[in-house]
Amino acid sequence: MTEPVTLPEPIAFKFFRNRRKDVVAVTISTFHPKNRDPRNVIDVRLFAMNPQGINVPTKHGITMDIARLIDLHKSISKALKKAKELGLIDDEAERC
Repeated sequence: MTEPVTLPEPIAFKFFRNRRKDVVAVTISTFHPKNRDPRNVIDVRLFAMNPQGINVPTKHGITMDIARLIDLHKSISKALKKAKELGLIDDEAERC
């Protein structure tokens, strides 16, 4: 049996949410619960700029097992398709 993969450090993907420089961060990492085996997770969280000019995590977000990433991707893809159908987003609005 192979040993589960654990990440030595979190991997984050970020984008600015607004002009106040709040950030939406999508992070994959390994969570080490007390007295249990490590689990790989995905966290989608809002970071807000504090008075010292540092982005700090807020309670607004979700963390789930990395195996649910496929379900999250499918749901976001469906939401994007529907938003385009309704004229809420056009193809030119897509950014990399």
